[in-house]
Amino acid sequence: MPKPNDLHTEIDALPPHLRAEVQDFVQFVKLKHGLPAAPAAVANAPDSGDSPFFQALEAAGLVGCIETDEQLSTTYKGRLDFSAKTGS
Repeated sequence: MPKPNDLHTEIDALPPHLRAEVQDFVQFVKLKHGLPAAPAAVANAPDSGDSPFFQALEAAGLVGCIETDEQLSTTYKGRLDFSAKTGS
């Protein structure tokens, strides 16, 4: 079994895109074996008062991915294009 310092040295020598791939693999292995797999950006994030779920969505880039007015929940039918919808 490799020592943690050896692993750190090997990972640090990788280009950034391959380090991200290693991190994805580690999260996959944790998930496969039922271990907690929190994203590093969320686990190390300063306490902002937001829930961990919101922080995970924000770290994944899903929060703030569209811009619109606050009334979208009541005006969405007028803003969406249903012309491609098929069926009865």
